[in-house]
Amino acid sequence: MYKQKKDKEKEESKILYLRAESAEDICRLACKFDFTSDTLVLPTSEKSGRLIALGERVDETQIAYYAPVKGSGGIILYEPATSEHNERMSFTTNTDLPGKQYISVLRADLSGFSSAKTIEAKKIQLVRILEPADLVGAIIRKAASDEKIAHVYAFSSGNKKLLGAFEVLGSLSDDKPIFYYAETDGSKLGNFARYDYRANVLDFTGVMEGHAYMYAKVINLAEPFPFLEKNEEVARLITP
Repeated sequence: MYKQKKDKEKEESKILYLRAESAEDICRLACKFDFTSDTLVLPTSEKSGRLIALGERVDETQIAYYAPVKGSGGIILYEPATSEHNERMSFTTNTDLPGKQYISVLRADLSGFSSAKTIEAKKIQLVRILEPADLVGAIIRKAASDEKIAHVYAFSSGNKKLLGAFEVLGSLSDDKPIFYYAETDGSKLGNFARYDYRANVLDFTGVMEGHAYMYAKVINLAEPFPFLEKNEEVARLITP
């Protein structure tokens, strides 16, 4: 963990909202695929619904991933894609269906938090990974040691498609969080990164099937992390 500022230096807590491509991406982020999940948030202070998954924290700024959603309720039935149907989510009051993934939703008033417009590039340490398979393999192995399913963010920045993740190697800095990123091909990468650890080969799929592979959830974002485009090294990478 990087060191926290002293109390007298602390700023007001803010929320940086980053839009995901779909509500299914938000549910995929929350779901642990073992019939448990992180709780999602529906702000009560908004007329139009936004389904929110709270993510990483940088100093006093909390990153919140969101997607517009229709409907409301305290429970979401999340159904990952299979060979028979596409990935889907819906609000429900019936939690009796066996073998289903349910996600709790908290109606919360977030109006007391200011919205952050950005995160300064100097508050994040960036590490570029040359091969996306190495990045995904590292986060999968780190998550597996904690008996978790890893996740990686996919987003476009300039004319490039990037994969990114926080704290892949644990804490290398006492002062700031570390964001690892790699350039990859393709526009829509799918719901999961599928990694063949025997051959160090990475591909993407919509369905998590097959025991010969290790998987990471892909969270598709509709916009890039703001601290990336403010960084000169990354700017050179994404410029045609």
